[in-house]
Amino acid sequence: MELTSKQENQLRNTRWFHATLLRHLESLKSGIDVKFNLGSELDFGPGFYITPDFEQAIKFINKQVDVLNQSLLDNDVFESEREIGIVLEFNIPNFVDIFKNSIYNCQYFTKHKKIESELDFAEFVVLNRENPDEIQHDFDFIYGVQTDDNPVQSLARFHREEITREELLEEFRKPYSFKQLSIHNQSFCDTMRIIKVYQAKTGEELLKWQ
Repeated sequence: MELTSKQENQLRNTRWFHATLLRHLESLKSGIDVKFNLGSELDFGPGFYITPDFEQAIKFINKQVDVLNQSLLDNDVFESEREIGIVLEFNIPNFVDIFKNSIYNCQYFTKHKKIESELDFAEFVVLNRENPDEIQHDFDFIYGVQTDDNPVQSLARFHREEITREELLEEFRKPYSFKQLSIHNQSFCDTMRIIKVYQAKTGEELLKWQ
């Protein structure tokens, strides 16, 4: 696909990060399953999500961990084992080449606003989030912005008929600077190797994780 110089620069990052829970580390060390999160409501559907922004990954997983741990405290009179967030680092130097290579089906969302000549970001996200149990596209790689912090709540309001579909789409089109890249190609995931692991609360590298 054709890329602008700005887009190429964004894909030239060599350090990519994946936010997850400590309990998933052993499984991820053994390999990445692109269908692991089938059934989860995600912007681009089931896949392995990474970002070039370390702080973004930290913020994302810390928020998830806080919600999960509060739920544990609210629902269990005996304190259950608390979740711990971690961030994995991968070295991937060739996403520019991948997005330019015709053997891969790639999508680059340049904007979250509606552009008549392009696949609409908001409609694509709604399609994936409303049908989490089935894969809705055949892209190998997708790069683009995230939706806002509360897409699940927005969808719930839509299903309760509190907002129209167009209002729902406008919610997903609000500016949000965080970027994400989702990988849906299992063969590529099979080549990925974790090089570092960080404790999400402190941002410090974990030295004993292998």
